[in-house]
Amino acid sequence: MLFFTHLLLGLALFLFTKDFLQGGNAIIIFGLVLLGSILPDIDSEESKIHRWSGIIGRIITFFSRHRGFFHAMFLYVFLAAAISYFFGAYYGLALLIGYFAHLMGDMLTLDGVAPLYPFSKRRISGPVRVGGILEAVVVVILLGLIVWKIIK
Repeated sequence: MLFFTHLLLGLALFLFTKDFLQGGNAIIIFGLVLLGSILPDIDSEESKIHRWSGIIGRIITFFSRHRGFFHAMFLYVFLAAAISYFFGAYYGLALLIGYFAHLMGDMLTLDGVAPLYPFSKRRISGPVRVGGILEAVVVVILLGLIVWKIIK
């Protein structure tokens, strides 16, 4: 999925889960969900988050391939646990929700993801070509869901 689609997935999942995330600062929680929705693509040289991250992104792409370790559940469960321990469970859960939004989007694509990597290389994939017509359909559906949830 493209950057904008991942952000929409994060926004949609935030709107549908925000009632479970009360107890922390809503702006920080929202930011963590959006960060989680784009952070896995730090392992792709073409991504915005990679370019924004500077040297960190370059180091990550030197050691990792796209949709490998940074698209695996274990890294984000560990990060969410660390954030929860130091800052509160709501914040760790917010990052995890954003990450799951990203993962769900990439699972729809032809390349898919291996969420249990490195323990399993089995990929889950779907029919969507990144930047193709089906992704545009996903964007329209997400925009509709977001508008519906906001006015509801």
